[in-house]
Amino acid sequence: MSKQIEVEQEDELESFDPEICDDDYAFILAADGSLKSIFLPNTVPFKAPKNVARILKVFGIRDISQVDTGDDKIH
Repeated sequence: MSKQIEVEQEDELESFDPEICDDDYAFILAADGSLKSIFLPNTVPFKAPKNVARILKVFGIRDISQVDTGDDKIH
């Protein structure tokens, strides 16, 4: 990848501000589709919302309490 393209992509990422809130979920996926990280709301509900539970299930997580909330991500 050329340095110019790399710089442009970094600029795009830095300008991406979707207004992430304290009660949002975020899933970071590797290029191969594996789960790298999960960012959870500051206070995780006892039961994940239906669509979030579906995403977790794809990665073999059937219970949100299985996610390590100590650092808000899964490795």
